Amino acid sequence: MPPDAPQPGFGGPFFDGGMHHGLGLRGGLFLVFLAILLIVAIAALLLSMSRRRDESRRDLDDRRGSTNPSRALGILDERLARGDIDVDEYTSRRNVLSGQV
Repeated sequence: MPPDAPQPGFGGPFFDGGMHHGLGLRGGLFLVFLAILLIVAIAALLLSMSRRRDESRRDLDDRRGSTNPSRALGILDERLARGDIDVDEYTSRRNVLSGQV
């Protein structure tokens, strides 16, 4: 075999022992880095889209003036349990929230 002929080496097609026929070790590491960067960018995009969707739902609910009555009743129950309001005020507010004015 002539001395300048490529020698069968270790490492397969990605590391050719210094010859410039394959990707080389640095080229392979660059591709791994590029793949990781792409995955991170896609994850950031999906997270951003999810947050925007949640914010627009809240904005829509605020514009409609809608509130969740079960949440309001839950807060009212907590206020009574903490002693922030007395039973009469609790009953009055619960009737208003339940539509029994």
